Amino acid sequence: MHWFNSFLVLLLMVCSAEAAYVVTQSGRQINGAKISASSNGSVTLTTDSGQSMTFRKGQYRQAVADKPAGLTKAEQLMKAGKGEQAVPLLRKVVKDYRFLGWDQTAALLLGNYLYDVSQFAEAVEAFQALENPEPAAQAKHRDALLKSGNLEQVLPALEKDIASGSREAAARAYLMRGDFKAANGDPAGARRDWLKVARFFKAQKELAQQAGEKLGNHEIHEPHESEGAGK
Repeated sequence: MHWFNSFLVLLLMVCSAEAAYVVTQSGRQINGAKISASSNGSVTLTTDSGQSMTFRKGQYRQAVADKPAGLTKAEQLMKAGKGEQAVPLLRKVVKDYRFLGWDQTAALLLGNYLYDVSQFAEAVEAFQALENPEPAAQAKHRDALLKSGNLEQVLPALEKDIASGSREAAARAYLMRGDFKAANGDPAGARRDWLKVARFFKAQKELAQQAGEKLGNHEIHEPHESEGAGK
């Protein structure tokens, strides 16, 4: 799995840093012997001398704890093709290491695995734990919402992507919204969304090509005013 190999590179980069530390908003790294986090996002760093320093959420850029043994074991299981055994370990890391860096690592690994094995509802839950998801993870999250039939969340999430200012995110959202409309008895609405991607997002070549394929490779006419680049 390409995403897993890339993920291991990221983990090696993280592990090369000091195990327990806080990076302040000014960029200063403060190392410590141990660190803990509360449910409101505050973290407490204990230095080697025993001094405790508390940082409220918003006062630090990053807080990182020692790498949990459960995550190391989960990575080994994933590499051995035993992802189903890694799932409970990853879920525990997501829960126990919230705000301490490794929750994000575990959530991404968990979400990718669950998505790949078509457990879309569970994948949605994992992806929702990501604070600043990369475009690939965000796209999988939206697709998992769609495939899990989560009607209450999928359309608001896609509308958010359309309004985000990101051309790629907007194009993907139009494609997915078109898929949603097509699956729910609105072929005309689906065609309008796919046309928007094919007509107005030509710079996103792969997505525009997907839109053309969805349109059945028919000639794409100039859209009417109602089929413009807006929602």
